[in-house]
Amino acid sequence: MTHLIVEHTYPSPLTDAEHDRVAKRLDPCLEQHGARWLRSYLSQDRLRMVCEFEAADAEAVRSSHRSAGVSFDRVWATDVYTLT
Repeated sequence: MTHLIVEHTYPSPLTDAEHDRVAKRLDPCLEQHGARWLRSYLSQDRLRMVCEFEAADAEAVRSSHRSAGVSFDRVWATDVYTLT
């Protein structure tokens, strides 16, 4: 599986309610496309978010977002480096 990053920007701060609403729409689409959410990082001003997914390829994550009607700035594959 490939690790993928999805970048989001918002015109106004992302509320918890909006985040929950988007997640409920996106989760079934991710499952349908064989993608899995791993983690997200939301900026303190709540105007930017970076999410990490696992999927066969970037198109699976893009298709999931498009099917759910969830906008994104870009999706890109990454290599993961961690402390050992």
